[in-house]
Amino acid sequence: MRGPLFRSAAIVVALALAVPPSFAQTTEPPAQPEAARFGAEQLDAMLAPVALYPDSLLVQILMASTYPLQVVEASRWLDEPGNRTLQGDALTQALDGQAWDPSVKSLVPFPQVLAMLNSQLEWMQQLGWAFAGQQADVMATIQRLRHQAQANGSLQSTQQQRVTEADGTIAIEPGSPQIVYVPVYVPQDVYGAWPSPAYPPVYIPPPADYTLDTALYGGLGFATGVVVVGSLFGFARPRWHHREVHIDVDRFNRINVNRAAMQSPLWHPPPAAVQRMAVVPATIRPNMMAPPVQFARPVPPVVMPRVVPWARPTQPFYHPPVFQAYRPIQPAFRPPVVVQRPLAVPQRGSVVQRHG
Repeated sequence: MRGPLFRSAAIVVALALAVPPSFAQTTEPPAQPEAARFGAEQLDAMLAPVALYPDSLLVQILMASTYPLQVVEASRWLDEPGNRTLQGDALTQALDGQAWDPSVKSLVPFPQVLAMLNSQLEWMQQLGWAFAGQQADVMATIQRLRHQAQANGSLQSTQQQRVTEADGTIAIEPGSPQIVYVPVYVPQDVYGAWPSPAYPPVYIPPPADYTLDTALYGGLGFATGVVVVGSLFGFARPRWHHREVHIDVDRFNRINVNRAAMQSPLWHPPPAAVQRMAVVPATIRPNMMAPPVQFARPVPPVVMPRVVPWARPTQPFYHPPVFQAYRPIQPAFRPPVVVQRPLAVPQRGSVVQRHG
């Protein structure tokens, strides 16, 4: 009896040593997913359509892209009757009731910019992710693209814009402080030979109601000038050497009446944008770098339907024999023309000879 009991006890002890109790195990927390990052080629393709915008407008677009839902709401608000015609102080007062970020409110006076962002939601979302997680890389990419356009002869000072270069950085300012012209261009024409064929530059066509105010010069044109709403525009400036955006805190907080006041003069991304960047790394793919149909996705070749030959044999055309082909041509017979002259009628008083 003792033998089986000892053997059973030995088996239980061995199992206990091999598999420790569950409460004694220590499990490490799952590793957090690493924040997704865009490569240099992806950033070039993504920023190509806006890198040549004026500095003040450009940084407002970059900041607003981190609030994609608010941009959509602002675009729909602008489409409502009566809102598009608001200008100046009336527009500012109407926007006070909206709990949008100041960067989003600053784009309302630019309907073509809002339409561009709203029509390409996928591109705008990725632009916001990139600026929230890679602000320094985004600003370095903008400078790289501007130098490329300048070397191609497409970026220079005009009546609509003033281009200056200092210490290796290129700044673009409006030609007039009261009017801002939104540039329009085809990236393939403006930047010249593109260095990354696998990531072609994003091209966003202008809205349907867009009108070109100037002729394309070097591939670059301008829309009709937009009168600046001073209370909404120009509160943010890029600091190219530091790869950061500087905020005028007082002006920002006056626009930001329905949100928490900003304390730091440096722009920081909203926490929601940073969290989205960390939890959705798998959604950043090369074929999402551009709007569908036009860009980045290879265009399939046009497949023509195979021409099926007609199964019926072609019959030769039947010509009836011409029997008169070898007969000599007979001259046409014409009867002689007989002219009958009338008999002479004796005239009165004339001498008539009689034969007897």
